[in-house]
Amino acid sequence: MNNVLILVFDEHPLIRYAVKNLIVKRGWQFLDTGCQKKTLKLISTYKPNLIILDILMQGCLGLNYIKKIRQLSPTSKVLVFSSLLPTFFIKRCLEIGVNGYVYKKDALYNLDGAIDAVLTGHCCFPDIDVNGEDSRLPLGMYYHEE
Repeated sequence: MNNVLILVFDEHPLIRYAVKNLIVKRGWQFLDTGCQKKTLKLISTYKPNLIILDILMQGCLGLNYIKKIRQLSPTSKVLVFSSLLPTFFIKRCLEIGVNGYVYKKDALYNLDGAIDAVLTGHCCFPDIDVNGEDSRLPLGMYYHEE
């Protein structure tokens, strides 16, 4: 995959730095921000292949924010990277078109695997089989064909 552009929106600079290191070592382009308004502007301008963001933003849930992102760039994939337990949010994320969910307390290779899955057209969610069949992968993630 060449010419991949990934946008990371997270309020915490350390998280953005860690994700950036994961992305740039693959030769992909990287944009990052900690500001909601700047994120929308970057998405509108650059139409990134993948947007990685937390659903907890400035003290509130960002599910409606993700809907705005989908309207601005319907072809961009969306991967939630959050410290919120995914159990309650996975169904809501699927309903609004999120392509994957990675829990921040999981190992970093789960994020790496989820990025690969989402960029290759799969959905990736932890600890849930969204297909209704046992398709567990070695890293404990599930993929869902779009």
